[in-house]
Amino acid sequence: MIKALQASILTLGLLSTAAMAESAWNTLNTYESIRVSAPAAKAFAAVARWDALESWCPAFSKTEIVSGGNAVGSVRAITLKDGPTFTEELLALDPAGRSYKYKIIESPLPIVEYVSTVRVYDMGGYSEIVWLASYKRRAKDAPTAETDDPAMMNLVGGLYKACLGNAKKVAEGL
Repeated sequence: MIKALQASILTLGLLSTAAMAESAWNTLNTYESIRVSAPAAKAFAAVARWDALESWCPAFSKTEIVSGGNAVGSVRAITLKDGPTFTEELLALDPAGRSYKYKIIESPLPIVEYVSTVRVYDMGGYSEIVWLASYKRRAKDAPTAETDDPAMMNLVGGLYKACLGNAKKVAEGL
């Protein structure tokens, strides 16, 4: 699963440039952003649909609301194109502030304590979509080359870059 996602990201030529690790088994942080030539409201509309991640994130093929609709506390199952599914919970939603926050409940990736925020900033004439997360590797002791800090940060950062690149296209086409 990890190799398939890494291969997809590498095929797109995307590796994270803004991911950083604090130290061995500490919190990892990933931050990616993209400039969008669209008003902030349109940019947020492109990334805000909790029930349709695949509409702007090309790595995913399906979003299914498990409970709660699109309200805070709702749970969704998102499926990667190659099959594995993640379960996530919506922790906060601020349409006026153009942001939402969520956490992964279950994941096929070797990460834990994943919490992420997507936010859109009005930059006066253009928008900026920011996606950031903090998480830890599941393999606390003796990680492999596929599960060490740089590998996890490149995996998450590469996914974010691919998704944000597509979100830009969606927002600018709205």
